[in-house]
Amino acid sequence: MEEKPEIYYKIRLAILVVIVALLIATIGWLAGVNGRVNTVANRIVNEKKAISELTTAVASLSAKVENLTLKASTLSSKVKINLPSLTSTYISVQQMTYSNILYNAPLTIPSTVTLETKSSTNIDTFRSILQSTKIYEITEYNGTYNLAYSAKFGTTYSIQIVSSPFPDRIMSLVKKLRSLGQPAFEINYASQSGLFIGVFPSYSQAKQYASTISSTSIISLVGTKPHNWIERAIP
Repeated sequence: MEEKPEIYYKIRLAILVVIVALLIATIGWLAGVNGRVNTVANRIVNEKKAISELTTAVASLSAKVENLTLKASTLSSKVKINLPSLTSTYISVQQMTYSNILYNAPLTIPSTVTLETKSSTNIDTFRSILQSTKIYEITEYNGTYNLAYSAKFGTTYSIQIVSSPFPDRIMSLVKKLRSLGQPAFEINYASQSGLFIGVFPSYSQAKQYASTISSTSIISLVGTKPHNWIERAIP
């Protein structure tokens, strides 16, 4: 009967060992879990840091793009501001030929204007005048250019080919003569419209020019003959 306490003692010792072992195992397991938790936490921190750096980089890039856009907009505005003067200069340069100046000359001259005529062998002489007025006519004769333009004082002569109470008929003839390279234009008066060809600083020059255009094609087109034409001051 005395052996039972020793057996109980051994059983309690075994149970104690098992409990200690379980505690040790639990502590180890908790330590492992804690390590994994720390690892995950560190990863989260690193990812947050990376996201923060990426956000900063994106913001910086956006600022650069905005700055470039602003510069492009400013440059575009400067280009737009300069375009009219560049275009104007280009057109002016292109028009400084007789054919281009004649092509852009008005088809009709008001009867209320005063015309002054200048002559030059260098067509570039008229550049400043053409840039300041839209009312003009031009004629080339024997290597000399005659430019009649609106002015306060002056005298201009031309050749009146035909007159009619029907301005549409006169305009039709003007357009046909212009297509032939003739410096034709129209002046509308109170009851009549006149068809004119050429501008000259003197009566004698107008008379000489009339003799050079009395061709069959022009006579056939306008329906009048040279002896019916009138060299006169205009308008």
